[in-house]
Amino acid sequence: MQKIVNKYLPKASTRLTVALAMLMALKFIIEKLSIWIIPGNLKLTFSFIPDTIIGAIAGPIVSPIVFILSDFLKIVTGDGAGSSFIWGFSLLQALLGFLYGLFFYKKKLDPKNVRDWIYTSLAIIVIMLAGTFIFTPLLVKIYYGVSFKVQYFVQGRIFKILEIPIRLAITMALIPALQRIPMIRKYILK
Repeated sequence: MQKIVNKYLPKASTRLTVALAMLMALKFIIEKLSIWIIPGNLKLTFSFIPDTIIGAIAGPIVSPIVFILSDFLKIVTGDGAGSSFIWGFSLLQALLGFLYGLFFYKKKLDPKNVRDWIYTSLAIIVIMLAGTFIFTPLLVKIYYGVSFKVQYFVQGRIFKILEIPIRLAITMALIPALQRIPMIRKYILK
């Protein structure tokens, strides 16, 4: 058990805490800059960028905590869904934080390596399956009573599949570039 904790738990430091707080703030800002593809129904958000970086530097143990704090910040500032706390969505954020940390913590990515492209594709598919295609629709059905058919076909959730190549291209361009910066490299790769 101790080996697993040591492998996936980053060394606590003031710099790490500040970096995670800045990434939370960046996530909060980026979520406001979403692009509506189908007005009122389907939007493209780039919050996966700070999510991936948080997972890369915080790992699967700390990332869920950061994601829950980020969700709480959204609720406190009145930007959440109706500004009310729904524990199911916070648990979903914890799951997503775990997945981002599991897939990207201490993972060196090389844009010239086909295996890294495949690995990142699978990571993005698993994360989107969990967050976008399974648990979010389930929670929306439970809490708001919106049927799956309406969510997928009327509201256009099915079109979120088109996000996969966008996320893949941005992740494979950004993370390897960040890993080459010495100051950031020590947080991401250690």
